[in-house]
Amino acid sequence: MDYKALAANVENREGFGTQEWVYRVLRAGIVNGALPGGMQLKQDEISAALNVSHIPVREALRQLEAQQLVTIHANRGATVTELSREMLINTMQVRAAISVAMLAIAVPHMTEEDFAELDRILEEERHTSELIASENINIHFHEVLIQKANNPVADMLMEIIHANIDRYLRTGFYSDAAERELSVAEHEKILAACKARNVDEAVRLLQAHIMDAAALIPENVR
Repeated sequence: MDYKALAANVENREGFGTQEWVYRVLRAGIVNGALPGGMQLKQDEISAALNVSHIPVREALRQLEAQQLVTIHANRGATVTELSREMLINTMQVRAAISVAMLAIAVPHMTEEDFAELDRILEEERHTSELIASENINIHFHEVLIQKANNPVADMLMEIIHANIDRYLRTGFYSDAAERELSVAEHEKILAACKARNVDEAVRLLQAHIMDAAALIPENVR
């Protein structure tokens, strides 16, 4: 694995401590699929490629383990966590539960500025087809949708959830034009319900929108 190439695609190292920088390099590689599930992460190899000592690599791996992106095995090193279909569905159920709970809190507090921002994101989503850009826009829409719930714990959990499930859904969802169009249409309906202050309809649509993605789990995930 060319860890130097991964590092080149991450924010400039300046401004980050060594551990944080290594963490960001490895996390980006896992989330974008360059480091696939089941892959062994060798500390010696990472240290040499990134020109850092073993200590920040070890601490970065522990940080990734806390986010369930890495599994550390006693006496066998670390591997990229590989999720089963059952685990993916369970994670999506948790994502849906958190999202609808936060949306129910957020809707009454949304302002015209919030709606304008969501409209802007939707417009950007309509005209974007590049895979990673589409993924980031979709995530941003969902972040803004629940931001008025003002719950940093939910925000943190959602970030971990996205990192774990989007790497599996990326090919079937973000790279398929028909699925992207369907997603935009569903986002439009969710936003319309929010603008109408129809909380029940908004959360119903959001719940269905998230769980429909279960059908896009690749067939090779068992």
